[in-house]
Amino acid sequence: MKMLKKFGRPAAAVLLAVGILLILYAWFVTPKAYSAQVWVKNAAEPVTIQVSDPIAANWLGKAGIRLFPGDSILYSGLKIDASFRLAARQGQKLVYQPAYPITLIGATGQRVFYSSAPTLGEALWEQGIALTGGDRISLPLNSPLNAPVQVELLSATPLSVQVGDKQFSISSSAQTVGEALAEAGVALQNLDTSVPAEDQPIPADGLIRVVRVREETILEESAIAYAEERVADADLNVGTEEVRQTGENGVRVSSVRVRYENGQEVSRAVEQEWISRQPVNQITAYGSNVVVQRSADSECYVDYWLAKEVYVTSYHDTGQTTASGVWPTYGMVAVSPEWYKILKGSSICVPGYGVATVTDVCPGCSGKAWLDVFIPTADYVSWSRNLTVYFMTPVPSGFTGDLP
Repeated sequence: MKMLKKFGRPAAAVLLAVGILLILYAWFVTPKAYSAQVWVKNAAEPVTIQVSDPIAANWLGKAGIRLFPGDSILYSGLKIDASFRLAARQGQKLVYQPAYPITLIGATGQRVFYSSAPTLGEALWEQGIALTGGDRISLPLNSPLNAPVQVELLSATPLSVQVGDKQFSISSSAQTVGEALAEAGVALQNLDTSVPAEDQPIPADGLIRVVRVREETILEESAIAYAEERVADADLNVGTEEVRQTGENGVRVSSVRVRYENGQEVSRAVEQEWISRQPVNQITAYGSNVVVQRSADSECYVDYWLAKEVYVTSYHDTGQTTASGVWPTYGMVAVSPEWYKILKGSSICVPGYGVATVTDVCPGCSGKAWLDVFIPTADYVSWSRNLTVYFMTPVPSGFTGDLP
């Protein structure tokens, strides 16, 4: 008051002005509270708060939210740090996204990490887990993260698929051969097979072979040889023959299943056989009328009952006796077992050799008109020729007109 009296009205005005300035300064400097909203992910309504602190983490604290590692704060759609300073104005909004545990199960075990990403795919991307073609995951990548999640990830491995003579590579997380082939777009059809089989696990070497299989049934024809019926005819001389009925082969039909693998025949099996045409036997009449004649051959001027062209060979000492039990000497001949039964002890004149007695058996001559004359080793000369020989009288008692 003394100052007012001393300085008068001017001093009072100055003091009043200073007071007003101090009041205005206090009003501007003192933080003012304003309304803001904190949205919790997936909540129906926001939490409205009164704040004067611009730090984002403190806003969450005002809303009763405690931050944990992995949690996210969004401002205007962008992820911000907890220490981010917000603009001081009414109506600001924050979005809080809590982190959820994600249990990832793979071929080598499992791992757990936390993420506040909106989707599973984004959470995996944050962890540096990039999926490649052929990888298999148990949940869609766009699955929202609203709760703890357990997901199985099967990483693809390189495989080689061989189809016939072609081979190509794929990347697959399949657990069986059939699944891998399906992913590769290779279908097993009809009789097709795979190595390993469809239900088997992926082979260690990563190679899957597809065998294209087809089968066809074909008809094959084969001949059935006709038989010969030989009948004696007393009106024909010994050594002459007539065909009374011509033989015809029959036909056998076989139904054969042929299997092909990758275009190559691997097997064939006869499934059914039948005779489409029966063979027709040949009927041959042979003469049984014996007529004794004198040979005009200067080397075999003998009486004979049969002149026949035969194949003549020679043999020498074998160290064994003949079939008749005597040691072989010059003038002995071996014939087939069939002829031996009829001609044993008979004489045959062989031009260039002379008269030979049937005393031995030639097993290799069976079924053939074949004589094997004996020549001692010291004088041995190899024979191999076709000759007309003369079967000398008397006629063997067992002869009926035919030499089998």
